[in-house]
Amino acid sequence: MTLKKTAAGLALLTMMITGAACSSAPKQAASPAPTAAASAAPQATAESQDAVNMKGYIAARIAEEKAEYLFAEAKSKDGGFILNPVAADSKEKAVKFLSNYYDAAMADKLAAHYLTDQTADGAIVTNKTSFFPTNLLDSKKEDITYDTANTKDQVKFTTKDGVTVTTKKVNDKFVLADIAKK
Repeated sequence: MTLKKTAAGLALLTMMITGAACSSAPKQAASPAPTAAASAAPQATAESQDAVNMKGYIAARIAEEKAEYLFAEAKSKDGGFILNPVAADSKEKAVKFLSNYYDAAMADKLAAHYLTDQTADGAIVTNKTSFFPTNLLDSKKEDITYDTANTKDQVKFTTKDGVTVTTKKVNDKFVLADIAKK
């Protein structure tokens, strides 16, 4: 019995010494002194215009994809296109959905172009004719010519088939502001 008490006491003493040694480690070891490399922390670099241009291009492609999702994906029982009921069931909800990808004026133009006065299966029938003069989803970045006057807040580019696209930054993200064949 004494041997068990001694072993238990020795184990307890060892754990206490180890715990004390760990908790009283020198403060310098925990937080080393700053070195020249650490004191010369890298400065936040400005985003290159090429990166901004790519963000504008991608935003335009996403915007077109969302318009197709909203207006040209869902079909009624008779096979005609209807406003996608998953995303919206009224013009107001369609414009609100689009405002995540288009500026306000463009969202209104798209809704006016696509939404008709007809209904089918309880949903608004949509116009079959595309609003877009080109299919950006089929374009490649190599087919795009960026405007040299682009800024961090506006990106304008032209497709190989002569369509000019303008995206602008709204609430810190790019949205489609204009698309037209020149």
